[in-house]
Amino acid sequence: MDDLSVNQMFVLPEGCMSLVICCYPEHPSANICGTLYKGRQGLFVRSECEYFVIRFLPGYAEHFFRYSIGEFSELEIPVGDVLPHAAELLERVVEKKTFHERVRAFEEYYNTYILGRLEIPRLIEYLTDRIIRSRGTLHVNDLSKDTGYSSRYMIKAFERYIGASPKLFSRIIRFQHVLGLLEGNHYKETLEHIFELGYFDQNHFIKEFKEFSLTTPKKYIIKGTTGNLADES
Repeated sequence: MDDLSVNQMFVLPEGCMSLVICCYPEHPSANICGTLYKGRQGLFVRSECEYFVIRFLPGYAEHFFRYSIGEFSELEIPVGDVLPHAAELLERVVEKKTFHERVRAFEEYYNTYILGRLEIPRLIEYLTDRIIRSRGTLHVNDLSKDTGYSSRYMIKAFERYIGASPKLFSRIIRFQHVLGLLEGNHYKETLEHIFELGYFDQNHFIKEFKEFSLTTPKKYIIKGTTGNLADES
């Protein structure tokens, strides 16, 4: 991470939780970064440093951290406040020099202290898979009818394992799908499909996009994912 990247790097919501490790030899550190509800800067704050990030697919972080994931949402928490033997994890990862060596170091830590297969409840696995496959267009009532579980129960389960309600998670997945279209410079084609994605009209589409990214779709295309996306207007 160089000086320019530190000042410009912008992280967008994706429905995942991450463990961000700063591999600075003299003073390594790590933060647990909870589910984001809107774009933000600040996850990468030290220049001339390599960052190693473990990203947990939706639902899997609860097994690793042993806490309700909703407690981490929108927060950055020092890993030492939550994870036993965090200092050993940092030491194992930071002393390695390549990405693949750090992956193995993390896996060794996991096998030593977490144990067992990383799992999530079948209901959460099923619901997140349905939402992702639908590109975030399914309504909570449809999921309730499909599974037989009440909306209230599903919301409670999502807060524990995802850190966001099913409705918010669906909106984030839909937003991520739109990002994929825009990164291919398909703005006009994206507008043609906004009704299929569940947006009421173009204004609704732009408003929700700006809520998650703090910029408009057109400005996102111009500035790109490595630029300062915050809207200056």
